[in-house]
Amino acid sequence: MVVLRRLLQYTFGSVVPLLIASQSLGGCQFLPNTEETAQAAQTPVVVRSIDEDALSRELAHLLAAPAMMSVLVYDDTLRQQYRARAHAPRWVRAESFPSRVIGILRFLLRADEHGLDPGWYHADELQTLVDRVMTGASGDGDHHELLARIELLLSDGLLRYSTHLRDGVVDPRAVDGAYHLPVRRGGLREFFEPLSTIDIISYLRNIQPATPRYRQLQRAYAGFLDIKRLYRWPRIPRLTVDKLEVGAASPAVPALAQRLMLTGELFGAAQAPLRGSVQLVDLALRAYELDSTRLESLGAFPYDSTLANAVKRYQSRHGLLVDGVVGVRTVARMNRGIDAYVDQIRANLERFRWLRYPERGRFVVVNVPEFWLYAYRDGKVEADMSVCVGQSRTKTGSMVNHETPLITGEFTHCVLNPFWHVPWSIATREIYHSAKKDSNYLKRGRYKVYVRDSLVDARSINWAEHSPNSMPFKFRQEPGAGNALGAIKFMFRNDFSIYLHDTPQQWAFRRASRDVSHGCVRIQEPMDFARFLLDGTPDWTVERLQQTIYSGARSKPILLTEKTPVFIDYYTAWVDSSGVLQFRDDVYRKDALLTRAFKTLHPRG
Repeated sequence: MVVLRRLLQYTFGSVVPLLIASQSLGGCQFLPNTEETAQAAQTPVVVRSIDEDALSRELAHLLAAPAMMSVLVYDDTLRQQYRARAHAPRWVRAESFPSRVIGILRFLLRADEHGLDPGWYHADELQTLVDRVMTGASGDGDHHELLARIELLLSDGLLRYSTHLRDGVVDPRAVDGAYHLPVRRGGLREFFEPLSTIDIISYLRNIQPATPRYRQLQRAYAGFLDIKRLYRWPRIPRLTVDKLEVGAASPAVPALAQRLMLTGELFGAAQAPLRGSVQLVDLALRAYELDSTRLESLGAFPYDSTLANAVKRYQSRHGLLVDGVVGVRTVARMNRGIDAYVDQIRANLERFRWLRYPERGRFVVVNVPEFWLYAYRDGKVEADMSVCVGQSRTKTGSMVNHETPLITGEFTHCVLNPFWHVPWSIATREIYHSAKKDSNYLKRGRYKVYVRDSLVDARSINWAEHSPNSMPFKFRQEPGAGNALGAIKFMFRNDFSIYLHDTPQQWAFRRASRDVSHGCVRIQEPMDFARFLLDGTPDWTVERLQQTIYSGARSKPILLTEKTPVFIDYYTAWVDSSGVLQFRDDVYRKDALLTRAFKTLHPRG
């Protein structure tokens, strides 16, 4: 690629020193600090005997101490638990210390691999206490006091850690009033299991979330943490043109190339840069930026087809219009800080801990931020399609909430050529004003007007005599061309009058952002979706369904033999079936709620 070759040759002069530098830079960052390693190897280990009677007395003393109780999350629980066992220790035992404690502590220290804070589980303090005991930094007088603190902090941390891994850190219903999906919450037996299990290490291994979608996103999270730790996150400078297309040139191209290398689009990978390569380009880029004379002589770098293809991969991964053109929106997305990406992945790891989809059978998932529907059979995608969801509040600019709620249910039936009973909110905010402004609006849209259950002639209504919020009218749109629900709607029981339906407004599916509806979910390929749901329903095929629609038969319900679960869910980061990490806009600002809840979580709360 032209831009990289020019940058690297400018800095290093030729290929030979470039290769040497690549090997050097690529290798040194992974070498251990030999000085620290040698120092650790020389640290003496002091082994003191453990008097379990003395340890039990210290446990009883600490469990009564207000200072210790202010540190523990489950102070009352632990007081009862240890009193029931005469304050005998569970973990700090003469025959197994320190191996058992260190084995448990290893899990707590690695909690950040799940996007969890090890500090929530006393991991750092526990490590310090174990170090003090093992190196003899504690005197004889406080030896058993330190061991008692290790015992209590370990039990407290284990209870919280296992709860967070099984059920999630926060209750989604407490931070999001629109979350109505089932929330898993373990009972008392599961809560106390860490304190009663015989093989605690096997227990901790088994509670690690093991679904493929969780493990894949977990690996992606580790990759972004590595990027944050090892590399400088570049910022794309403001473009000197409205948009950057192939053949154009811009001083922003080097930074653009580096940004695409960091997250793998330039190499066509899912994530993680080629070892050593980004440091080289970063070094060349910095030298280039600092040398103003050379900058003037070299001029702007060309935006070539290699970079354009990398931009397309980036746009695809972020739900943008995939055209390879670098405009204001693409630059703004690239200039999100690395911490924003880390927080986004962390929030979605938490969501994966809340809800587990069925492993067998049929079910449907609508991912709101992706504007996409997936129909699964036995864990494999059988059909998928574009959808439109409810408008975000920031778009409506009003108190009316059109955002699609996060709910679940089972598809029970579908309706052909449906009527549309206009919701009151739409009638007062839209239909009334349109009818008042245009006397032919209701006729043209084939709306019928009712007072209670009686049909009235819309031409006889003097709209000026009524206000939108007190008018006695209800509106129903007749089936057929132009009906807001299209030719078919798919029904499932829920408390929000939400359903999936066809739509005549096909223009919306050409947009990258498809939060355009009043709350229900519009689907792009209703016949493909019907084929999935009708499988197993006798006497009905897609062909017969289409014939019925074309015949004009009105509001004919079709009962589904197999009740298929549907989950309207919310994920802004995930790894797709091709192994590519995907990101989407936080269209309803739910990531922000979750990130705030994480950052304000008290060590004891």
